[in-house]
Amino acid sequence: MTVTFYFSEIRVVLVGKTGEGKSALGNSLLKKKYFKSSVSCTSVTSTCDIGYRDIQNGERLAVIDTPGLFDNRFSNTHTSKELVRCVSLACPGPHAFLFVLGIGRFTQEELDTVDHLQKLFGDDVSRFVIIVFNHKDALQADGMTLKEYIKSSPPKLQSLIEKCERRITAINNRVQPGSNDRDVNAIISLVEQVIRSNGGNHYTEAMFEAAEKVFQTQLEEMRAELYRLRLLLKEYEIEERTKKRIAENDGILVTFAHGIENTLTKTGQSLQARWNAVTSKFV
Repeated sequence: MTVTFYFSEIRVVLVGKTGEGKSALGNSLLKKKYFKSSVSCTSVTSTCDIGYRDIQNGERLAVIDTPGLFDNRFSNTHTSKELVRCVSLACPGPHAFLFVLGIGRFTQEELDTVDHLQKLFGDDVSRFVIIVFNHKDALQADGMTLKEYIKSSPPKLQSLIEKCERRITAINNRVQPGSNDRDVNAIISLVEQVIRSNGGNHYTEAMFEAAEKVFQTQLEEMRAELYRLRLLLKEYEIEERTKKRIAENDGILVTFAHGIENTLTKTGQSLQARWNAVTSKFV
């Protein structure tokens, strides 16, 4: 039997790397131009922001936009802090994370984004992730379905999709908000599916605190390893400098020895010449 959950508010967080169209997706979900959006490789969003829209049965959809990961303009520390802040904006916790990917080549940066999110929010976050592919029109232009695209995608992307229990969909955000209702409704249906599969529960602050604890432990381990490597490097540099000095000293000694040898040779030759000169008088 399917259990239906009703909430006064459904909360979703948009995540992904810079330039994938998170803000445009947010505007599509809100059916209005609320978030700043631009066709650019540079992130328009620098801080978390939240927008709302009434949907159905008295429910309200809350959409939290976040800065793009791996944007050269911002440090990872800044972006991480903003992603953490999105949890408080989605208080008491988001029901789903919409991981936005562009149709095209799946790069190492996308994989790094997944790893970064898991480090920040913990392994439990995959229970709340929906993968949303932007630029659905690119698929349509190639006469390809999303299923066909996924089938031809790299194994790492397919593995990610399996980890998220194949919760995937596509949307064309290059249209006016409100003209892609079918795609928007498909996303909201997936959010409701996530809510049902999690028994009506949302991502909680306790999950985040547990993830943060693990992250801090890993961070301390990395710092300890970095300190150890610095000590080894220092020892190596000292050893190399010592070897260089020994080599330089050896060079000086060799030069000195050669000088003495040359002096003795010349002295011997001079004495021999004098001896020959003296003895020749008695012949």
